[in-house]
Amino acid sequence: MKKNIKFSNFDVFAITKELDTILTQGKITNVYDIDGDLLILKIKTKLNEKKILIVKNDSRINFTNYNYPIPKYPSQYIMSLRKLLKNRKILSANQYNFDRIVVFELSNEEGKPWRFIIELFNKGNYIVLDENNVIKIAKIYSKYKDRDILANREYSFPKSRGKDFLNITQEDFHEIINNFEGEIVRLLARNINISGEISEEICLKAGIEKNRLGGDLNQKEIDLLFNAFKKLRNQLLFGEINASIVVDEKGEEVSVIPFELEIHKNAQKRPFNSFNEAVDEFFSKIDSTKMITPQDHAINQKIKSQEKILKNQQEYLEDLKKRKDMYYQQGAFIYANFNAIQKLFNVILDAKKKGHNLVEINEKLQIAKNENFEGLTFYGRIIPATRQVVILINNNEVYLDINKTIGENANIIYNKGKKAEKKLKGTLPAIEKTEEKIKKLAIEKESIDLEVNFLIKRPTKKWYEKFRWFISSDGFLVIGGRDASSNEIIFKKYITPNDLVFHANFPGSPLAVIINPENKEIPSNSIKETADFVASFSIAWKENWGVVDVFYVLPDQVSKTPPTGEFLPKGSFMITGKKNLIKDAKTELALALEFLEIKNESDPESQLFYPQILCGPTNAFKKRTNLVLINPSKSGDTKGRLAKEIKSIFLNGLETEKKKWGKILPLDDVILVLPTGTSKIKKAD
Repeated sequence: MKKNIKFSNFDVFAITKELDTILTQGKITNVYDIDGDLLILKIKTKLNEKKILIVKNDSRINFTNYNYPIPKYPSQYIMSLRKLLKNRKILSANQYNFDRIVVFELSNEEGKPWRFIIELFNKGNYIVLDENNVIKIAKIYSKYKDRDILANREYSFPKSRGKDFLNITQEDFHEIINNFEGEIVRLLARNINISGEISEEICLKAGIEKNRLGGDLNQKEIDLLFNAFKKLRNQLLFGEINASIVVDEKGEEVSVIPFELEIHKNAQKRPFNSFNEAVDEFFSKIDSTKMITPQDHAINQKIKSQEKILKNQQEYLEDLKKRKDMYYQQGAFIYANFNAIQKLFNVILDAKKKGHNLVEINEKLQIAKNENFEGLTFYGRIIPATRQVVILINNNEVYLDINKTIGENANIIYNKGKKAEKKLKGTLPAIEKTEEKIKKLAIEKESIDLEVNFLIKRPTKKWYEKFRWFISSDGFLVIGGRDASSNEIIFKKYITPNDLVFHANFPGSPLAVIINPENKEIPSNSIKETADFVASFSIAWKENWGVVDVFYVLPDQVSKTPPTGEFLPKGSFMITGKKNLIKDAKTELALALEFLEIKNESDPESQLFYPQILCGPTNAFKKRTNLVLINPSKSGDTKGRLAKEIKSIFLNGLETEKKKWGKILPLDDVILVLPTGTSKIKKAD
């Protein structure tokens, strides 16, 4: 069974339905590319979830839960694309004209309608259009038969091949069968703009042999084909997504489909909850084998580079030996034939004195040589422009200066031999140094740390992980908002009557909740830890306050109803009744690294781990080892720099078998748990 590694227009239709539902009103937060082959968009959805959208330039588009390696330095194209797409709101995602084209409707800074076009055919292309449909940037600029993609030119979509699948009538269908020649499977694919697989599916559903000629079909058979076509179209338009990965008889995954197809009826299949999940699982395995370089790749490249240097040095050494010997032999020849060469020079100089030019002298000497005059066997020619005489020594041309004596010419050649000999002696230590480097790199290669050399899928997040959270020392789950929107979500969806609700006495504080579904007594330790949690993730951290006051109340004391005539902004609440004050809540946080075991679908016997960074009040983490403690500091590091240092500290403290898993911890995960503002790492006492 042939492996399908590119989207059909059916796949694009199915995936864009899912993308549109999730991405509408979302915001593009960043853009990356990997080797110019994969485009990655980080998107914050309207529900405040972070999604990673991945586009293979000529194959597919989907959300991914895998950790793709983000390059450290963006290309010039990506930097330009970021300026145009970053922080743009997505108004919709849709397929153009049932083709392999995805269109994102965007709003720009002025609220004008822009579009981001993704073409998933040929070599693929990504194009940003302004409100006038003019191309702001494209990945590939080119001129085609029916359109041009050029900067600052109006964009036009490519012409579709065949009839529009979504709007074909019975009359259109009959016309296709009756007016074109060829096998029915090819007729449908060519004239309805569908893949060969879908064309086969229609034939199979109709019970018509796919290799039958269109002209041989009777009216009943054509009607059967059209009814099969309609059922398939209705299934695509109105049926539920029932995605799966198709596995062949060898156990190899060969295709990913959005719903059941007759042609795969008897094949083994792995079901998924969404087409996005199935596509992500299918293509990530293909990407993993193509993208992830071997763990010793860098050292192998260094060894290869040094081996190339060594080869060049050895070739240079041999060349120097030959040149040294050649120059010494040429010098010796000149001295051995001193009188004959001097006689040649005298002939040339005497002729010049008599008024002959060098061209005439050369012609006469060539005639004399051809007539075997004595003493001219080694004569080559005269070069008038440089006033040089060329003599032949062991089939090599040697250039002598007419204006210099024979002895001076011989010394010049001898000196060239001496220089070659000197360079030769200097090259030997350089070769030894290169050979030593290769030996050291080989030793380093043997002792290299193991790394994960395949893509790892992120574990499914628990409901509370979209908020700030920690587990108190008494085992209570505590959640807190990241911003005004998540404060609102916590208030509306996650507060129950037995919980305790925390907030600071000033704006810019998370709404935090001790979750207490079993109505247990909440100990003072958990209350104090939650107060520290609220203080640390409030504006107090950014302002470098060491302690602040935090209060807590019962859920029925919290309301979104403002007093008459007043307005409550998003993320703000009304508190009624007595507040329980916690004085001097501390702004200090602890970070810990733990590893979640994840299931390996392809090899259930092997263990896979995913690193998870945790952050919370220090007292709640006191039983953990290998902690990193941080405090607010005006002179501290930004979140990006601090995240790098924290990851480095954790990696240095890991045992060998866990280190390779720790390396895949994304810096974004560390940044996400850090408080807003600058921080410093607290040194051990």
